[in-house]
Order: sequence, then structure tokens, then C-alpha cells
Amino acid sequence: MKRVTLGAALFGVVAGAAVALAGPASAAPLGGSSADNVVQTLQARGYTVQINGAQDAPLDRCTATDVEGLNGPAPAGSTVYVTIDCPNDYR
Repeated sequence: MKRVTLGAALFGVVAGAAVALAGPASAAPLGGSSADNVVQTLQARGYTVQINGAQDAPLDRCTATDVEGLNGPAPAGSTVYVTIDCPNDYR
């Protein structure tokens, strides 16, 4: 019984460390990146992308302000949500 408990505890620590280390590696480029670049990067990684916000201009003129739904490697069909901010004066 002690071996099972110790093995389960060790597995939990290793799995937790793997998840903690995997998170930043899968982050999308943000910090003022064009929404177009963020969407293309996420799609290349296998995600389906949903855009939140008014798209009043082409995506390459908009800025990505947030990405929700990143949980490590993209399982098939995973959807992420990209919040965008577009200029109001685009014509």
C-alpha cells in the first residue's frame, strides 16, 4: 500500500511540473501583436479561432488584446478565443 501511495504522489508531482512547464511554451504572441499574426499562429498550431470584438478593419490593422482557451498542446478541434481591438477610423 505504501508503494502505491508513494508512486501516486510521485506521478502527481511529475504531472504537475509537466503542466506548469508546458503552459508558457504554448502561449500565443501578444503584447500589441497584430490580430492577423496571432490568428495565423494559433491556426498553425491546430486551434480553431473565434474572434471576439468588433472587426471594424482588416485583422492586420487590429491588435490582439487577449487569448483564452490555451491549455497546452491543441487537441483536435480545440477552440481558442482571441479578443481584438480595431481602429475606429479605418476607411
